[in-house]
Amino acid sequence: MKKRIVDVMKYMEERGLNYGRSGNASVRVSEDHVLITPSGVVKAEMSPEDILVVSMNGEVIEGRRAPTVEMPLHLAIYRAYEYFRAIIHAHAPYTSVLAVAREPLPPIIEEMVIYTGGEVRVADYAPFGSKELAENAVKALEGRSAAILANHGVVACGRSLEEALEILTIVERTSQTYVLAKSLGKVFNLPEEIVESLKTFFLKRFTT
Repeated sequence: MKKRIVDVMKYMEERGLNYGRSGNASVRVSEDHVLITPSGVVKAEMSPEDILVVSMNGEVIEGRRAPTVEMPLHLAIYRAYEYFRAIIHAHAPYTSVLAVAREPLPPIIEEMVIYTGGEVRVADYAPFGSKELAENAVKALEGRSAAILANHGVVACGRSLEEALEILTIVERTSQTYVLAKSLGKVFNLPEEIVESLKTFFLKRFTT
């Protein structure tokens, strides 16, 4: 699993979903143990030995580095939503545009709603690594699998690391479509009844 986290972070760099020392990822491997990326490391250059094991209380169980400063964000999400088993936080370009504009991503593509549960909300701004940021993200994730972090980036959650990556990719791709469509001056959301219908697929995935 440590190697899978490393591989995902490298993949994200290669695909332009993240860059440099930014971003982080975690996987909940038991009720009290989480694998998480370290702080201050170029993510595309990590090795499995760099991944830490931490408790749900934030205690380092295994690892020679300091955990990411966003550890409170990851742990707060796991505590609030037990069905999530993996979390990716990234500074994906187009979603970061929405983060700076503090503009939510509306339900414009059917695939997005199936995977995210609807509009991707913007969590209220709070400094990185703070308890407030974690609390704001948890609130924005209610009934969703992704949230935009104001002036920061995006967080995507799934039942597996692969699913979290897929959700991140879909959100970033949809953000790109949205930003480009806005440049044409026209954006049409999906009909509300279609959004509500598609939400059932999301709910079956995460809450049953």
